[in-house]
Amino acid sequence: VISLWFTGSSHYYLTTAGDGNLLIAIGRLTGLLLEFTILFQLILIARISPIEKVFPYDRMNKLHRWIGYSLLGLLLAHPILLSIGYSTVNGTTPLTQTASFLAEWEDVWNAFIGTILFLYASILSIPVIRKKLRYELWHGTHLLMYLAIALSFGHQISSGDVTRGGALKYWLALNFSVFGVLLFFRFIKPVTKFLDISFRVSKVIKETADTHSVYLTGRSIERFHFAPGQFANISFLQKGMWSIHPFSFSQEENGETLRFTMKELGDHTKQLGTLRPGTHVLIDGPHGYFTLERAMRKKILLIAGGIGVTPLRAMAGALEGSGKSATLLYGVRTVADIAFRSEFDALNERGVCAVHYIVSTPTEGYESGYLDQEKLLRLVPDFPERDIFICGPAPMMDATIALLRKLGVTQDHLHFEKFSM
Repeated sequence: VISLWFTGSSHYYLTTAGDGNLLIAIGRLTGLLLEFTILFQLILIARISPIEKVFPYDRMNKLHRWIGYSLLGLLLAHPILLSIGYSTVNGTTPLTQTASFLAEWEDVWNAFIGTILFLYASILSIPVIRKKLRYELWHGTHLLMYLAIALSFGHQISSGDVTRGGALKYWLALNFSVFGVLLFFRFIKPVTKFLDISFRVSKVIKETADTHSVYLTGRSIERFHFAPGQFANISFLQKGMWSIHPFSFSQEENGETLRFTMKELGDHTKQLGTLRPGTHVLIDGPHGYFTLERAMRKKILLIAGGIGVTPLRAMAGALEGSGKSATLLYGVRTVADIAFRSEFDALNERGVCAVHYIVSTPTEGYESGYLDQEKLLRLVPDFPERDIFICGPAPMMDATIALLRKLGVTQDHLHFEKFSM
């Protein structure tokens, strides 16, 4: 990017005296960096399987968010620097120069609309604002980014440093390669998998008052493989349920069905009880690095909070016959919130996984309160000898991770993925 900029027209502006020319040169650089940053963002969200194996999903999410902030800065700096720079050179005001850009420069109007869409989507992604929005609204708004990129592309190749020759060919190849990768992994691959297996809802089971398990079947479903602990992005092809949501597999592979268990946390999940058997399902996945393959020891400790138990349920089931011993500490608000109770009790009885329920509401016959140092030392005194997997609400995970680190558990044996940033 720097080479394209320096050998392009910006070289002229850098070697020509005047503050305005310097601002124009920097403004052009911010434009190139802006598009390059956008392309990098697209790679981060493309869910490229080989990359996910070495760069966990939650870290990519975090990097995606922080790069988004720099993108917002470049998005504002590019037009502002150019308006001030050209107005200084032409002896006009920045506002007059902006009007001139819109009226006389090719594709600037489209780029202006694209900028507004980018700003709108970026502002809604700020954590304080994002938390107040329904997932469906935020996700739908985020899709405007694709429209913004399309609207802005003509401006890049008509009035920048990549308008001709080798620079244009490189820029076109770079952009179309990134979009090709994104299209393959985000759209073509899930649709091809759907056409091959034809995923559909088999049944919906109510696990607790606000939790449902959705069982999927399909043609030759035994060809679909995943590791316990992973998740998939799912779209139910039923009216009102089309929006894509990430859910963890809540059952180990059995070659017959896939199971996802969801808690009613929003408008989408509150409709789970209305899902009809036979409804077709699009699956993008599996994804994630939160798997038993990361364990280096024979002993496993699973720590779950609320609906975070779903990937750990799949892990616990997969441990049967593995030669590994496991213990589950499962925190819930009330006894009625315990999901998979009969399944965990059966695993406990078969010696696959020792289970301890921790109920925050004091209840006779159960551990009360929250997981703390005293409970950890008493219930799992050999925890320093185990690989530890944690999943639950962000505050619970933060507190548990801090406790374990304080007690000397090293990063190599502490496994988690955070999906709430």
